[in-house]
Amino acid sequence: MYSIGVDIGGSHISCGMYDHLNKRLLRETLVHRKVDTMASKNAILESWFSAISETVKSMELPFIGIGIAMPGPFDYFNGISYIAEVDKLSALYEVNIRQKLSVRFGLSPSKIRFINDASAFSIAEALTGKACGYSRTVAITLGTGFGSSFLVDAQPVVQGVNVPDGGFLYNHFYKGRLADDIFSTRGILSRYNLLSGKELKNVRELSDLVVHDQDARRVFELFGEELGQFIGPYLRKFNAEVLVIGGNISKAYDHFGINLSRQCPQLVIYVSEFGEEAAIIGSALLLEDEFYTNLKPTLKLM
Repeated sequence: MYSIGVDIGGSHISCGMYDHLNKRLLRETLVHRKVDTMASKNAILESWFSAISETVKSMELPFIGIGIAMPGPFDYFNGISYIAEVDKLSALYEVNIRQKLSVRFGLSPSKIRFINDASAFSIAEALTGKACGYSRTVAITLGTGFGSSFLVDAQPVVQGVNVPDGGFLYNHFYKGRLADDIFSTRGILSRYNLLSGKELKNVRELSDLVVHDQDARRVFELFGEELGQFIGPYLRKFNAEVLVIGGNISKAYDHFGINLSRQCPQLVIYVSEFGEEAAIIGSALLLEDEFYTNLKPTLKLM
């Protein structure tokens, strides 16, 4: 059985075909494309259709459906975008994406399924990744923004006394500052600029400086320490067994992981092996009917 997983972001689309029997992403089907997300509705949709079509044609295998990881606000149960008041993807406001894809690819609407992008990452890790042996998982993505997802037996949890509303942490505060402004690319680069007076383009540049730049080392040390202080109470309240970390900043885990683990000494911490492909895998897994049936009530709350 094959399905297509799609990861849609603020400037890209990535997609690939997933082999459910052997639990693997077919790497020869992977397509990554930049998308002008400030373009018109039709232009954005055509970019998506083209990328997905390229994946379909790459192996000409029969597939049962399409799973899509999308940023919000989005009606994941009905497949309707409510992204507005930002330039990126706002042309799709109130567009029924499920219907558009159904018509274009000749699939039943029920075989086109959506999930939040951070949740897709966490589902991949909990079902097929390093966290698959644990019941209570928290997954975070550290990159352009700060994503999070809380799971019990691979099912996202978005309500309850033991989880933040929606499973979101980005909109909570640490020492009077929004977490999304601290535990993100802009946050870590801003701190380096504050300490050194130097501006860098990305976290990779910062990571490369660690060997000979004391300010770079200090930035990562503080990042790990403060991330642990911030996330620790949420992890303990949820009784988390494992924390999985993804996103571009996770590639520098060797520079901040020790300080993070010191703040969360009882927790198992993994860095995702799937990298940027995690959301593709997680979205493809939505086509497993039993799993998706159990997920539906949560989708209505996302």
